[in-house]
Amino acid sequence: MNYEQFLEQVINDGIEGAKRDYKRENQKLLREGSISGFESCRGKSIVELSKLLEESQKESHKKSMERAENYWYYLGFALEVEWVCNVVSAMLMNQGQPTIINPTARGMIRVANIIGIK
Repeated sequence: MNYEQFLEQVINDGIEGAKRDYKRENQKLLREGSISGFESCRGKSIVELSKLLEESQKESHKKSMERAENYWYYLGFALEVEWVCNVVSAMLMNQGQPTIINPTARGMIRVANIIGIK
């Protein structure tokens, strides 16, 4: 499995998870932001993911400080970009390469599930 295939798997699985986890009407903004966050990662290089993460976190913080009505959209967007960066970073760490962020144990487990390590 190459990087592009791996990234697609992380994104596709994430979108399905967001649809499953945020299906209540009061979670609509969170669901839409999460799906958009995953979609924004599609086709991105590692450098581009890093930049997207920084930008999305800044925007989410800004919306929080403004108490914006669409804050939950931006939070969902930023959290899912961070999740993609987490899983990609776990994959990179496994290959002895520099990471985007420090991966979590959940990120490492997700990598193992994707590449078939039990």
